[in-house]
Amino acid sequence: MFYPGYQRLVRRYQKEDYSGGNKPISDSWVTIEKVYPPQDMVINSLLESYGIPVKIQRREISQFPVSFGPLAEVEISVPSDRVEEARTLLQEAVEESDQF
Repeated sequence: MFYPGYQRLVRRYQKEDYSGGNKPISDSWVTIEKVYPPQDMVINSLLESYGIPVKIQRREISQFPVSFGPLAEVEISVPSDRVEEARTLLQEAVEESDQF
């Protein structure tokens, strides 16, 4: 390895690879949605506003300036103990948006 502390850094970032919210109780994450931008930002904001930790996984290729098709797909995951709560919130948001 080029950097002596590389392995230590990698382990630290893998353990804390989620955005905001409360620390998850369980270590297992469940993918609840596969969406395309900008829906990922809306769902991320909604779940974090209710204190649900969210992990976003993108399939970006840095050599391409724009992602489209399957490369633009975003997987949204939450801790396994918060799956039902997250799905309920998303369903309520969809139903509320259908009313207008």
